Amino acid sequence: MANKTNDENWAARERLRAVEVMLWWRGWAGRSDLVEWFGISPAQASSDFQKYLLMNGKGISYQTSRKRYEAGADFKCLLHEPSLEEAVGVFLGGRMPGAKSDEAAPEMSARLAILKLPKREAPAALSRPVFSALLAGQRLRVLYHSVNSNSVAWRYLRPGALAWDGRRWHVRAWCETREAWRDFALGRISKADWPEAAEGQPPEDEDWNQWETVRFKINPELEDESKNSIRIDYGLDGERMEIRVRRALKGYLLAEMFIDEEGHRGLPNHFVIDDG
Repeated sequence: MANKTNDENWAARERLRAVEVMLWWRGWAGRSDLVEWFGISPAQASSDFQKYLLMNGKGISYQTSRKRYEAGADFKCLLHEPSLEEAVGVFLGGRMPGAKSDEAAPEMSARLAILKLPKREAPAALSRPVFSALLAGQRLRVLYHSVNSNSVAWRYLRPGALAWDGRRWHVRAWCETREAWRDFALGRISKADWPEAAEGQPPEDEDWNQWETVRFKINPELEDESKNSIRIDYGLDGERMEIRVRRALKGYLLAEMFIDEEGHRGLPNHFVIDDG
């Protein structure tokens, strides 16, 4: 009875999930995997496999010569939504379930490369007062380094929201200096005072509150095979794609798609704005 697998128990559920991850991505799983990764007994590992087979046995067969369970093409997941990122971390990054180290296994690292882009982070000590002001509806003074205006100046901000553009954090704030709602990259704040009470309310941030549906279409100048490649890459049935975005963040979306605000194409020119 001690080795019986209770799938309502969190630890048992994690072991069963690990079995499924192995079968889906690696194509096979053995009792020794659970013994080594989770530090359980062989008897408990056998019980886990039997439990999983009762729950989701279709497409799984036991190979006596290799002493392991193998999954076929018709195997389906029951306990988790497959993620390539998880597969990379587990099987190429050396982060097996129950592993005590996050370091990549040396024999696996040759099959994995991750492009590390320059960090664009905001120090926690400077993000904290901005975040606090956002939650409390307060104002604060920050020393902001602006690329567009080629300046470094103190500004009083009334944070209204946070935005992630896929690469860095911005604070959407009413700028008392410019008397306008603007985006401020948190990484360009070098000093920040502690928030203070603010009088009244800033005007409505119309660009933030307004949603737009941006319509793209595959660049008509591309050859047919190139168009088909893009359809496969983006999972499109036709030539067009729609993305809903806050108007304040539209510029970041277009930049990510290599399209400027006027709709001119950049490189790679996979898409253009669909005005039709």
